Amino acid sequence: MNPTMIDTITRLFSDRKLSRRQSLAAGAGIAAGALATPALSAVAQDATPVASDATLVAPDAEHGPEMLFVQSFQSGSIVATPDVEGRYTLTLEHGLGETIYFSDRPDRIVGSSPTAAFLDGLGFSDDNPPNAAILTHNQEGDSTLAVVELFNPIYDEETATLTYDVSLLEHWRDGTDLGFSETPVDVDAIGDTFGTAHLFIDDCNGWDTYCFSPDPTLGISGHVGTISTLEYDGFCYGWSTMMCLPCQPWIADHEDAERNWIQQCNVRFPDCLDDCRINW
Repeated sequence: MNPTMIDTITRLFSDRKLSRRQSLAAGAGIAAGALATPALSAVAQDATPVASDATLVAPDAEHGPEMLFVQSFQSGSIVATPDVEGRYTLTLEHGLGETIYFSDRPDRIVGSSPTAAFLDGLGFSDDNPPNAAILTHNQEGDSTLAVVELFNPIYDEETATLTYDVSLLEHWRDGTDLGFSETPVDVDAIGDTFGTAHLFIDDCNGWDTYCFSPDPTLGISGHVGTISTLEYDGFCYGWSTMMCLPCQPWIADHEDAERNWIQQCNVRFPDCLDDCRINW
């Protein structure tokens, strides 16, 4: 593998993440102007109303590390899915049983999670799937690189075989100048079978926090409000709990993070009646 490959892929995902956040922020600004919802205090301890110019996250609040994940396998195959145009089934065989994670400066965190637990914690929604770069090698030593979205992981722990549905990530070249030594290809150019393969997976995607009240008069759903993912800068990987958690303020323990955001719902939305629930 080219020694600069990891840095190159990291820049690819970082550039796309920044671009996505900027476009979401523009949309959120328009929505905020229309809805004019008061913001939260990051340190609110009770349900006392907060000032309209308060912010959800203190400027100096700690931010979770941005991770890149690597899965390695001895061999694999990729075939077109007959009933879904543009979809492929990627099968990766004889893996390590562990997914490596690491972060860049200044955190420099390195470790591994059991692949089954990692897959459960990352999240693979159809509307916001993880991005990944597949680096494959054939028997002649030639390498091929493709950038894809990942769906529907199925992992066999006994054989360390992992199957994904994948599709080519559209417009991934836009706004980037990455200088790959391998020429990126379409997914169908990888070949039906290949030798060793490394899958580089982007960090947790961002999604909103939905606040629910137990008040039965609000209807079946009880949904009273939403906190945008932009207000805590998306989700970051909590290596100790192997789950994606809000990035800012960074609370690495899942139960503590959940309590914090339940309290945020209670502060923001009076219909919570100080007893809100959340859904991530």
